[in-house]
Amino acid sequence: MSAQTASERRIDLARWSFLQWAVAVVGIVHIVWAIVGFIVEPSFEVGQHAAATPVLGMDYNGWHAVGGLLLFVPALLAATRKSWAAWYCVIAAVGGGFVIGIWALFSEQVLIFSFPNHRTDAVIHIATGVLLLALIATQALRDGGLRRVFQ
Repeated sequence: MSAQTASERRIDLARWSFLQWAVAVVGIVHIVWAIVGFIVEPSFEVGQHAAATPVLGMDYNGWHAVGGLLLFVPALLAATRKSWAAWYCVIAAVGGGFVIGIWALFSEQVLIFSFPNHRTDAVIHIATGVLLLALIATQALRDGGLRRVFQ
């Protein structure tokens, strides 16, 4: 392995792709949203009577805020490489978008968490999943195929 200078290891923002910038922006927006949600409703109660306060349509409490941070803080690392950003989008879209969104669509109770506005939450989760996959599709169109996005 060859020794790298500090300038070779540095992240060069000028060379970032559309996908990398988009993943960084989506990550930052959702991190801020989660922090605001925690400030508005910091409760860590569970069960049917747990507190939840809507923030921009999404029911938030301490648990949902922590979940948002766990899902979107890694976006900031993933954004440093195009292939990582692409895989992040796939994993976050499926896990945090579609699986949770479809579950929330049909149930007010997701695991031990209660969300009174579960249908609105579901729509936001699913829309976020669609957005993440659309970012990959956009980058694939710009690069001339999916293979170039994931390599």
